[in-house]
Amino acid sequence: MLRNRLLALASVGAFLGLLRWLAPAAAERAVWLYLIALPLGYGHLIGAAVFSRSRIGRTGGERGSRWLSSAFAGSTVLTLLAGYTWALHSSVLQPLVLAPMLLLSAWHIVENDLALGRAYRDALRLGAVTRALRHHGIALALTAGVGLTALSTAEGALFSRVYLGDLLVRPQEWLTLDELASGVLLYHAVSWLLFFEDRARRLASKSAAETAGLRRRVIALHAVPLALNAALYLWLPAVHFYVAAPALYLFWSVLHAIQTAAVRGLEPRAAAA
Repeated sequence: MLRNRLLALASVGAFLGLLRWLAPAAAERAVWLYLIALPLGYGHLIGAAVFSRSRIGRTGGERGSRWLSSAFAGSTVLTLLAGYTWALHSSVLQPLVLAPMLLLSAWHIVENDLALGRAYRDALRLGAVTRALRHHGIALALTAGVGLTALSTAEGALFSRVYLGDLLVRPQEWLTLDELASGVLLYHAVSWLLFFEDRARRLASKSAAETAGLRRRVIALHAVPLALNAALYLWLPAVHFYVAAPALYLFWSVLHAIQTAAVRGLEPRAAAA
């Protein structure tokens, strides 16, 4: 797992460094960051939903009850999205809504990274969410570090004033919020792809055809959002402006964090002991 973490960090660092060289202006970099990072992130979210749905389908109830559950989930999501959109238009509510969601999304990425490390000791199977305090302590500490770094950016100044008041985080200019968010997002996606490739290689010894099919599905789930995002940017910029908005992606990423944690479940107390 250490190898995967180093490869993911090196890949993201090289990408951000190359982008800074090609696009010195922060605004220009942001366009390219969200042309690449966001659709890869959406591919990760869609892939998680697709694979977890097939897993739930094997243990779900009757077809009618599943349709009712899907309808309830869909209406709930639309209601949450409407409330979220309303809150973003309030200068008072916006930081109070966005900051906890950013922290939850960052916690999911850190917790998931630690869980992937444990998976290498468990036949590459991602287990339940652990009850270990040490595990969550590390996740929360790293999440807090990401949060403080976000507050130190020029774009995070509003949140700094709301949450820290006079104890403002010292502002820095070497990193933008777009670069930080995209870097964390890309690290999560790349580390997961590396983990998937390790699993695929193990599966190949049992079924080469099944492995090839899984690889094609994963490639398609990431390539299609990339192509659609580029097409919207070129031919429907007004639609792209809304669909590729980081705030909209944050909404789906938080739902993704909750959904994947629910699918994994909480570690039994006996196992934790």
